[in-house]
Amino acid sequence: MNNERDSRSLGQRRGQTNRSRGFRTKGGTNYGQGSWRNGSSKRGLRGSSRASFGGNDRDDRRYDSSRQNNWGSNRQHNYMPVKRLTEEDIGVTEYVSDHNGFNGIIKSRYADFHVSEINLNGEIAKLTNLDPPEEIKNEEIKEDEELLLSKYNLELLPMETWDKINCLAICTDPTSERVEVDVTGMSKEHRTKIHDAVKKAFGEAIVGSTVTVNDKKIVRFEKYRIGVRIDNRIKWMWPGQYLHFILHKENCDTMEAASRIADKLKLSVIKPHIIGYAGTKDRRAKTSQWFSVRKVEPKRLQSACAGLRDIFIGNYNFSNEHIKLGMLKGNRFRIALRNVTTDDAVIDKVCEDLKTKGFINYYGLQRFGTRHNMPTYDIGRKLLQGNFKEAINCILDVRDGPLRYALLKFKETGDAGLANRLLKNCSGIHNTIEARLLKALARDPNDLVGAVGKLSRNTRLLYVHSYQSIIWNRCVSERIKRFGLKLAVGDIVLMEATDAFEEAVETNDVDQESEEEERQEDESKTHENSEHEDSNKDVNVSKFRSESELANALDVTPKLQIKILTQEDMDTGKYSIIDMLLPLPGHNVQYPPNMKDYYEELLSKDNISLDMQHKIKCYRMSGTYRRVFVKPSELEWRCVRYVDPHGDLLLSDLDELKGRELTALVPDGKFKALLLTMSLPASCYATMALRELLRADTSGESQALQNNYYLDAKTEPDTKTEQAEKRKTEEECEDEVDSKKSKQDFMYAY
Repeated sequence: MNNERDSRSLGQRRGQTNRSRGFRTKGGTNYGQGSWRNGSSKRGLRGSSRASFGGNDRDDRRYDSSRQNNWGSNRQHNYMPVKRLTEEDIGVTEYVSDHNGFNGIIKSRYADFHVSEINLNGEIAKLTNLDPPEEIKNEEIKEDEELLLSKYNLELLPMETWDKINCLAICTDPTSERVEVDVTGMSKEHRTKIHDAVKKAFGEAIVGSTVTVNDKKIVRFEKYRIGVRIDNRIKWMWPGQYLHFILHKENCDTMEAASRIADKLKLSVIKPHIIGYAGTKDRRAKTSQWFSVRKVEPKRLQSACAGLRDIFIGNYNFSNEHIKLGMLKGNRFRIALRNVTTDDAVIDKVCEDLKTKGFINYYGLQRFGTRHNMPTYDIGRKLLQGNFKEAINCILDVRDGPLRYALLKFKETGDAGLANRLLKNCSGIHNTIEARLLKALARDPNDLVGAVGKLSRNTRLLYVHSYQSIIWNRCVSERIKRFGLKLAVGDIVLMEATDAFEEAVETNDVDQESEEEERQEDESKTHENSEHEDSNKDVNVSKFRSESELANALDVTPKLQIKILTQEDMDTGKYSIIDMLLPLPGHNVQYPPNMKDYYEELLSKDNISLDMQHKIKCYRMSGTYRRVFVKPSELEWRCVRYVDPHGDLLLSDLDELKGRELTALVPDGKFKALLLTMSLPASCYATMALRELLRADTSGESQALQNNYYLDAKTEPDTKTEQAEKRKTEEECEDEVDSKKSKQDFMYAY
């Protein structure tokens, strides 16, 4: 802990923190720190528990079995360690190279793993500026002012309509009457001018909204009264509909960051057309990526995010294009592997093999969640089977954190209303998956499909794509076991090598009409004081240079020209193993003849059809293709020495922005680390490349077992242990003090 910030001794601070750990409710139950262990603390307020690699950071403290949780009714719950998923569980079993690998720790600290997004233009996301742009003054834009000069603009509305609106405005008695104007067929710009003209004429006395009634667009005006939403729009002066910015986050995942930003912006729901991002990044890492939000002032966004821990935003710009899942070319990784114990010559040989031979493009463990008993692919399978009740029970399964008591009550009673009331006064959790499900079920316990529909589309896609991913992993392993690392008759390859192929098209895997129907339904339920742009806008086809650019503009998957190999194709030598594809299951893919039987076997076991059709459109999976082998590009590596096992070996964007310098690198240090830099296509997992490099299990449990290597050092062991424990205690104290208020908010709800 920084001595300038707190000059008290460690013992004084520890005592102060211990006193702050316990507080009492009206019933006298003492809720202490034990209720927030196992990775909860402040981050537990986000409503989930995730896997960790290594174990020296403050977020990686393991549960102390000597402490027990006290919830509500004085019952004590002893928490057992949660079994984590292994690579074998998700079908990851094969390798490309035959070397022996070497020892190295993946994510000994989350600061050892840095990810920077690469957009479609090939630009690497890097946070370099935290300042918002200067605000544009109203007088700088005089758009359509000539249409608003008179009080009643007869070019927009007839005098008869103006008289009706005026009668509403001057009426002294409460009234529910309204004036409606049919604007079907009018452009959005024309409707906006009507709203602006009425607002200019009558101010806040008249409230305007745009609604859809029986397939007609209606502009509705009514007198302001309690319960009627005020038209509080402001004239948007910025040069684009969407504010784009770079989000740099540390030790939290992308969906969590989006949820926390939405919470600060007072958004009741998170939808892809409100907050956009191109891809999800690792939680346990330092990452930079582009986000977009519609019509949010930069200063408002900056102010909302100012208090968010571990989230930093900057590099603002504007665009008329919203960022959607899949709109990225890839990711740039900078990785530090600690406690490398082999010779430099071995490292050079293994890295060269990775560079030339590549690795198997498995989906990594991050894809499937952390709980062995309830992985995301299980939830996805139940959704695809149409078993929404079991899917909901899986999502609402009891776990540690601030949602635990509500989830426990729901499991015991099945009463979503009761569970939802327990969360009503809790801050910072209403946008969590569990809270939104409970709220929906409390409104209508019988509408299970509708309740799941209240989750963001990205969340639902995460579940169903997770199921497709485990099928793909298992099929890849089976394909290599059957035919080895060479092409075989019946394999699928691209007809021609093309840059249009992006693994990230899997984010468009759900039928496109389903997404559009969902978006239109969302808008029809909302007062459109600030209308959403029509996604079916006309596209000038001539300006696009390729089919892939046009497909991206239309938000559809480009049609890939694939080829099923024959013996004649094999004899030409035109194709190599690096060209091989395997499909993620769906109704719009061709299955390789030499593997179709295995796809059918896996899907039939789960009572899911090979074409992945579903009675509900948004769960109909069209499928896509994914490369089986990938070679990292721009792969670079070097070995360094260090002494401090907790010191930073890499500088993040934020570190560079603040002018920090690396001090942990020591030329003659006791320990060796390997620093790697590489770029991978979208949807490829760097941990799978590291698995090939090390030939070691990448699971959190496996890596954590290696993370006390420095305690075995023979030189000054007592000093090192003391320093490590001191650092851990100080970080623990800081974490607990920061989360105290949030814990109190939660407990006082009971």
